[in-house]
Parts: sequence; C-alpha cells; structure tokens
Amino acid sequence: MKKQYKHIIALAVIIIPFYSVAILQKILFTQEQIIVEEFLGFYMLLGIIGISTVLLSNKFILKEKLTVFRNVKSTFITDFALSGVILSSFYLLQSIEAISYGTWFNKTVESPAAQELFAKIFDNTLYSFVIIGPFNWFNEGFTAISIGFILINFWSIGNKKAWVWISIVITSSIFAVIQINLGIPEMINSFLIISISSYLFYKYRSILPLLFASILHQTIDLASYWYYF
Repeated sequence: MKKQYKHIIALAVIIIPFYSVAILQKILFTQEQIIVEEFLGFYMLLGIIGISTVLLSNKFILKEKLTVFRNVKSTFITDFALSGVILSSFYLLQSIEAISYGTWFNKTVESPAAQELFAKIFDNTLYSFVIIGPFNWFNEGFTAISIGFILINFWSIGNKKAWVWISIVITSSIFAVIQINLGIPEMINSFLIISISSYLFYKYRSILPLLFASILHQTIDLASYWYYF
C-alpha cells in the first residue's frame, strides 16, 4: 500500500467516526433531557476510545513512534511557554469577540436541557470533581492529540507550504463546525485558536502546548462555573 493511502485511511479512521458524526449529531438531533451519569460516562469513554484509536492507528497503520507528537528536541520549558501563548490567545480572542463579532452575530444560549445538566453536575461534589478532573482530561486529551494526528497525516500527504496552510484551514474548519450549536462567535473563536495552535505545532512539533493549554483553560472555566454556581 502506498504511504499516502495509509495517511488517508488514518485520517478517515479519526475524522469520520468521531468528528463527522459529532457534527451531524449537533445539526440533526436535539436532546430534551440529558442524564448526568450517561453524559459523564459516555463522553469519558468516548475520549478514552478516541485517544486509543489515535495511538493504535499511529502504531499499526502508520508504523510511527510517539515522537511524531513531540519532537525529541523539545523541552518542557518551551512547551509550557507555548501553552501560555495559546492560553493567552484564548482569552484575547474572547476579549476581541466581546467588542466585535460577538456583537455582530446572535450568540446561542445554552438549551434548557444543557443548563439543567450542568446544574445537576455542580450541585453534586463528586460529579463536579469528575467533570473538572478525568472527564476534562480525557476529552481535552483526545481533542489535542487528534488535532496533532490529523495535521501530521495531512502534512505527510503533501509538504508544500501552500498545502501546510490549506491543511491548517481544513482542520480548524472541522473543529469550528463542531461548535455550530453554540453560534457563529464560538465557531470563529474555535477556528482562530485551532489555527494558532496548529501553526505552533507545525513550527515546534510538540502537541503538549495545546494539551496543557486546553486542559487548563477548560479547568478554569469549569472551576469558575462551579464556584459561582
């Protein structure tokens, strides 16, 4: 099998079952009632399966080592510094949104079912620790590693500068569309932050900055929600 075909298969293994289905689910289906245990259990399991699928595909389809996700020359100091850049970008984009495109487009309000779900979660100490801890780690871990995996495979299909940027735009667009239920401002934020993170991954070849920044950002958001709940 030609090497390019392997990369196409690897892309399909991640994009189709995980992200295409997620986009279709948000566009076509609405859920009036969400059970807390099912929500936490299902998405934690999905995160674990997603991470496992990426790692197994990398090993058995592509025959690659884990170093594709982090260059051996990378240092933790650089990783933490870059995670700070990404995290700062998160909050800078939120500030820009508040004075620009956030006022141009209607922002989608969370559905009553989602509001009720989070009220139940943060009304229970155990559930609160689960969603801030393992739930957050597995889901953000899958997001970060899958972004890296998708980009690696795109860049392995073609290495021209134009293709590198096209790949970043395609990947950012996929993750932006996943936010379709949250409205256009959130889609713009997602597109921009994934583009920034993807460029830094291209430049430094370490997925750890995105992983650290994503987990920390989500931890701050969830902990703040719990504190003010």
